[in-house]
Amino acid sequence: MISQSQHSGGYGDHVDDALMGSEAILRSDLSCTLFLSNPDDYQGGELVFSFGAQQLSYKLPAGHAIIYPSTSLHRVNPVTEGVRHVGITWLESYIRHADQREVLQDLDNARREIMKTQGKSNAFDKISKSHANLLRLWAET
Repeated sequence: MISQSQHSGGYGDHVDDALMGSEAILRSDLSCTLFLSNPDDYQGGELVFSFGAQQLSYKLPAGHAIIYPSTSLHRVNPVTEGVRHVGITWLESYIRHADQREVLQDLDNARREIMKTQGKSNAFDKISKSHANLLRLWAET
């Protein structure tokens, strides 16, 4: 989806819908915003995430994207000058739960680190086995 914001246009605090699409419905596990306008082309329009009292703000160069959990509370600040164009899409992961995706990512990173520093080893094989078996257990196709 392409979104255009101008003349005080923005989007208030929200989380993305759990299900997206009209013909093919998918569960939105991850959201992606691709910045199509250069930051100098518009004022305001920051993508802002709220994590309790902490807020993180992004206004990336054209061609850069940010991927974030669809469950994150976020907003787009009003555009006060110029025009902001972004592409937005949603992704359904084979692994439904973010905490499970994090465990698999940590195991994969550890496995790659072992291979890089020590080569194929017993530890590498054990972590690879655990990674594969957890993926098999948690994946939804």
